[in-house]
Amino acid sequence: MVKTFQAYLPNCHRTYSCIHCRAHLANHDELISKSFQGSQGRAYLFNSVVNVGCGPAEERVLLTGLHAVADIYCECCKTTLGWKYFLVSVGHL
Repeated sequence: MVKTFQAYLPNCHRTYSCIHCRAHLANHDELISKSFQGSQGRAYLFNSVVNVGCGPAEERVLLTGLHAVADIYCECCKTTLGWKYFLVSVGHL
């Protein structure tokens, strides 16, 4: 079994964490937007996060159309946190 080590973020005026185990996920400075809407409510877009694992990529129809995404989860307690967008390269026409 592989042991993973939890990352701790430096003290910041605001830190986002897992709702279940309180593992650090991102500093407020990494927040890009709160203007996203997921199927289960409000969603945030971050520049970078820690203590997050990523499932397999798949195409999904979201509110804004078809996107390549993967579920992300807390590495510490395995709670699903949301999803990650993937860039899809388009061939030359």
